Amino acid sequence: MAKVKKTFRIEKDIYDELVELSTEWSVSQGAAVERAIRFARQIASAADGGESTESTAVSALVAQLAVKDSQLAKKDEQIAKLMETVADSTKAVQGAQALHHETAQTLALESTEQKLSRWQRLRRAWRG
Repeated sequence: MAKVKKTFRIEKDIYDELVELSTEWSVSQGAAVERAIRFARQIASAADGGESTESTAVSALVAQLAVKDSQLAKKDEQIAKLMETVADSTKAVQGAQALHHETAQTLALESTEQKLSRWQRLRRAWRG
């Protein structure tokens, strides 16, 4: 269906509610307006057509649950990616720690050799 661009003036508190709804539903403000109109039509048709308001409310809640399920699935994917990133970072840190340990040992050996007197180093060199 074709989209129509239209400008409306609404009260500030209604606009704040629109922003809040669009954030809760994780949709644009235009999509939130469309959804609110559909819900209003469902409630009106339920009142006119004999369908109970409770069943309309239940169907609205089911729709909301579907939205929340998709949001949770998206969050689960993000958590899985973050866990992979943490695991990779942990491996990198462990590798860096191992490299640092080896470097520290090498420096310790070099400093031990430098503490020897000139005569001791020369004697070691002659002995092989």
